[in-house]
Amino acid sequence: MEPFEALYNTYQQDVFRFLLRLTGYDSLCAEELTQETFYQAFLSFARYRGDCAVRTWLFQIAKHVYGKHIRKESRQRSITERQKPETLPPPDEHFENAEAVTLLHDMIAALEEPARSVMQYRLYSGISYAEIAQLLGIKANTAAVIYNRTTANLRRQLKERYGYEIQP
Repeated sequence: MEPFEALYNTYQQDVFRFLLRLTGYDSLCAEELTQETFYQAFLSFARYRGDCAVRTWLFQIAKHVYGKHIRKESRQRSITERQKPETLPPPDEHFENAEAVTLLHDMIAALEEPARSVMQYRLYSGISYAEIAQLLGIKANTAAVIYNRTTANLRRQLKERYGYEIQP
């Protein structure tokens, strides 16, 4: 258990921050998913082949745990549809920024693969194009091109559809 405990102590904050961004800064959900990630990592630790960095391997597990969470939440939401409030709070700068972040997060979640994975790994965990390429089985240059084209496309869509302009 000691090697795994060292692994947990070393990477827990990185995994938590990655999941925090994926969950739209829901810290309770990110904490739960972090625990589930390390539980799954513990169960599959013997199968870790060392093909990629441990941090990258943990991010991959975290992404799968998050995907499972989203699918479960989606099923629950379809059963009991959430009601939207009748009135919205008055817009202010903080509200508009939060709205833009939420829209961007939703737009990324709606992307096709591999663009969605490239954007999530790059934006939410900050891992290199080489690590992303290794995870997705593509070239590092391809990951960079996908990221840059998708970023430009998302900026354009945010501006055209919603009037938000995000600076590079």
